[in-house]
Order: sequence, then C-alpha cells, then structure tokens
Amino acid sequence: MNNLYGKNLAWVYDEIYQGFIDYKAEYDFYKTLCKTHNAISILEIACGSGNLSESFTNDFLNYTGLDYSEAMLEIAKTKFKKGNFIQGDMRKLNFTYQFSTILITGRSTSYLIEDIDIQNTFNSIHKALEPNGIFIFDCIDAAHFMPYILKNKNIIHYSNVNNKIFERESVWERYDSTKSHLVSWKSKYYDTNKNDKILIGEDSAIFRTFTNQEIQTNLLLSNFQLLHTIDRKTYAFNTKVYVCRKITKNIPIQGA
Repeated sequence: MNNLYGKNLAWVYDEIYQGFIDYKAEYDFYKTLCKTHNAISILEIACGSGNLSESFTNDFLNYTGLDYSEAMLEIAKTKFKKGNFIQGDMRKLNFTYQFSTILITGRSTSYLIEDIDIQNTFNSIHKALEPNGIFIFDCIDAAHFMPYILKNKNIIHYSNVNNKIFERESVWERYDSTKSHLVSWKSKYYDTNKNDKILIGEDSAIFRTFTNQEIQTNLLLSNFQLLHTIDRKTYAFNTKVYVCRKITKNIPIQGA
C-alpha cells in the first residue's frame, strides 16, 4: 500500500481529494448504475475515507464499505458514525452472506499489480455476489494513459477546498519495460495557503493500467458476463467502467 493511505497521510488524502473529485457527481454516477440494475445490498470495495458511504446508506437498503487501510476507515467512521465499515482485502473476501451489487470505486484496481491479483479479486467477488449479481468497477485505460504520460511526465494538480488551496506535483514514468502497463508514480503535496509552499507529504506507488482485452479475458475466466463499458474521464486521466453480471456456468469463448 502506498503512503497516502497510511496513518500519517490519510488525512491528506481525505482533505485534498475533496478538491480533486466531485463526490456528488461520483455518487450520482454509481447511483444511476445501481438503480438501473435494481441494487439492494451494496458492497463498496475501496471505500476509503467514506466520501460516498452516507449517500449509499441513505438510498439503498443495505450498504457495507470495505477498505484495506485501517487509517482510512478510521476517518470514515469519524465522518459517518452510523456507517457499516470493515477492513478487508478485495483479493480474499470472506463473507457469510452475499450482496446484490459489488463496486470497486476510485480506480482501485490499479493496485492489482500481478495477474494473480486480478484473478483472485474477480473470483473472490464472484463468490460474494448473489446469483445474477452485478459487479461494477473502473480501471485506468492503458490505451489512453500510457501515451499520455509519455508526453506529460510532470503534472501539477491544484485542490481548492474549504477555502484552502493545496498543490500536488506528480512524476509519472513506465516502471518496467517488460510489463508495459505498469507505472511508477511519485508525488509531493504542498499547502499553498501562505506565501511559501509548505511540503505536507510525499508519496510513491506502482500502478497498473489495463487494456480492454485483458479485462474482458479475466472476466470470462471468472464467470462474469460483460454487460457494457463506459468511457469516463476523471480529474487526472481517462478510465473505463465495466458493468458485469455474475453467471454460474462458463460462457464459451468465441473461436475456442
């Protein structure tokens, strides 16, 4: 896990990203998809500091927020005391009940670095879903992002939230030429509310971007039917959202 989600920097994420992401628009996007597919019980994987949690709880019968980071969950529990939050790993979910809908939000599939990580995650989610349950997740689209970082290795984003201005300086580069879709990311976070910029945190991580073909292949292998995809821009880069249905029998791969 990168430093941003740990004990020392979780508060940086929670505050600064309020200025990066329009969480109302983010929630409305997922709410529409969930309502379209008649969601009742929702598991949001990578719920982070709970920016969508209260809205989900208000609009749906049953909501659970899951995150790997205990520090992020502590913030979520502080902000929304009535929320149902648990710590867990998306690669090995362990529920005694099933959900009608499971989401992975915030492009958190980016942390599934190895092929086995994505396979274990999809298989784990399949088991946690009710029959014909819906699985919705987003990925950083390699076809758009890899050419982008070749031209934009150094990027600055500004966050204006609660009458405060923050700055994030990021450096992106390919991580390993043998694994063309891995990206090394280093960032520095500054408080710019005074005359001098004050460094408030540094972070680094390895991210994975995905091609459409590898996602579709892994969905088939994990017994998911792809219903449709949505090309979606975020504040930083292009993503692709996948809407899938759990199936209990293998779908033959065309041409096999």
